[in-house]
Formats: sequence, C-alpha cells, structure tokens
Amino acid sequence: MLATTSTTTITSDPGILCFHHCNVKVFCFTLPHTCPHCSAPLDADADEDATANANASVDPSGEPERGGPRLLPFRLPYPFVRATQHPCAIVLRPSTGDFLNDYSNATDLHIAVTTSGGDIVEFDRFGLRRHRREDNPAEWRQSLLVGDVPEPWHDFWDEVLQQICAQSVRWSIASYTEESHNCYAFVLAFLQALGHAHLSEAARSKTAFCEQCIVPRTTTAGKYISLYRKIRRSGVYVHRQQPKNRSKPTSSTNSSSCSSDVCDAAMGSQKKVSKKGYSGSSIAGIASRPRPTLCTIEE
Repeated sequence: MLATTSTTTITSDPGILCFHHCNVKVFCFTLPHTCPHCSAPLDADADEDATANANASVDPSGEPERGGPRLLPFRLPYPFVRATQHPCAIVLRPSTGDFLNDYSNATDLHIAVTTSGGDIVEFDRFGLRRHRREDNPAEWRQSLLVGDVPEPWHDFWDEVLQQICAQSVRWSIASYTEESHNCYAFVLAFLQALGHAHLSEAARSKTAFCEQCIVPRTTTAGKYISLYRKIRRSGVYVHRQQPKNRSKPTSSTNSSSCSSDVCDAAMGSQKKVSKKGYSGSSIAGIASRPRPTLCTIEE
C-alpha cells in the first residue's frame, strides 16, 4: 500500500478534559467558567468541593442533584503512541493520514513490527523496509499499540524478526499482493514464528488476531476519535447520563456468539471483502463475508 501522510497530522495528546456537573459529563479542551448544561458558574465549585461533596444530596440514580458540586476534572487517556518509543511491539496506523483527522469507517489500516531498538519494520508494495528510530518517521507518530513483549523477550524477538526478514524472496516487491500477501501476512508470519503465548496463539488465525488484539484497540480509539471531533466542531460536548438500570439482563449469549457479534459490529468494511483474505491492504476485511468496520466513528 502507498503510505502517505496528512499535512495536519497531530503527534501529541490534544488533551481532552472531562468533569461532572448537574448530572451531565462535560468534555472539552479548556475548562469553561460556567456549566454548558445548566449555566451555573463553575469557579466557585473548586473552593466548595472539599466540604460540599460530603454533604451533597443524591438523587435516586446515584448522581448529585442538579446544581450540585462537580467532581474534579480529569484528562482522558490518549490512546495513540509514537511507534519508535515502543520496542518489540506490533503497531497499527491508517494507510493514509492520521487517526484523529483522517480516519473513517472505510479507511485501510497498516500494521508493522518494531525492534528492541525502536526501529520500524514493515512490508508493503515497496517490499520490506526498515525505518531507523532516529529518523522518527512522521507517518508512525500517531499509532495504536496492538501488543508487545516484556524485556526478557527482546533479544529473541530481534533474532526471530531477523530470520523472517532474511527470507528475501518471500517479502520482495514481486511477491507482494494487496489482498493476500501484505503487511498483515508479514506480521502474522513473524508472530507465528515467535511463539509468544497469547500473541502467537492469536496469530494462527487472521480472524482471531483481529478479534483478540486489533478490535479492542480500534474500538477504544474510535470512541476517542468521535469525542475529539465533536469537541473540535462545537468547542464542548455534553453527555447526558442515563439513569442506572438495576434490572438483570433479559437475554444471555455464550462467549463465542458474543465475540462474533462484537467483531461484526466493530470490524470490516463497507466494500465487498475478497474471498482470498482481505480487501485492498486493509486489515478490516478478514473473513469471507462483508463486515461493517474495525471501529465505528460517529460524526
């Protein structure tokens, strides 16, 4: 795949803040002086929090009553990393642009491996390539960490990676095919040879690795991306909390069907999926039937 980079790539945490007030969650980049929901001034709350929290009245849902004190604001965890800062890891990024600005439900993803020294090794239409850590490639500055290994495994990780890369014919430009022998095939071949517990076990199957290792990361990222774009568009996002439902679930499913439903809801592409493996360098389509997307972006 052709790896291009957006000129607007964000390489650091934009800093999404969250606080609670009058039964709503408020998300923003900068704390407002008044509550966007009830318009009550917020500056006074800081001086009263220490004593008011202990005496706050609570409604039946378990939340402070309207106009009650807010909890101290906190910063949402940033789900993306710079690939070169994570040795011996599997990393993921959009094939084009970055996650926060450019990613959509139909975007192809690109996956690669890092060495113990932070170099990035990837396989695409240009063949097998290695980016030195000191080069700090811009396209890998906003990545998802799919998995890694503890330090005692680092030497063996490099050794196995070197053995896989030595198979020059297997990973040549001529051998690359967009649908069946691409970046995903390279990473799975490496992990299968590595023999590391969960990662290698999941890598025996394209579907299993996607469900167990990729989908959880992209699902979290999708929520963050949606929230970021809402705040960027409106300056603030107010989430009204639903009353807590104390009733027991009325239906149950076994673990296998649940896993399948999660994958179907979070993975795939709106375009048809090739029966050979996946659709156009994307890690999205990995089965023989169409699927939605790896993570759903709410616009």
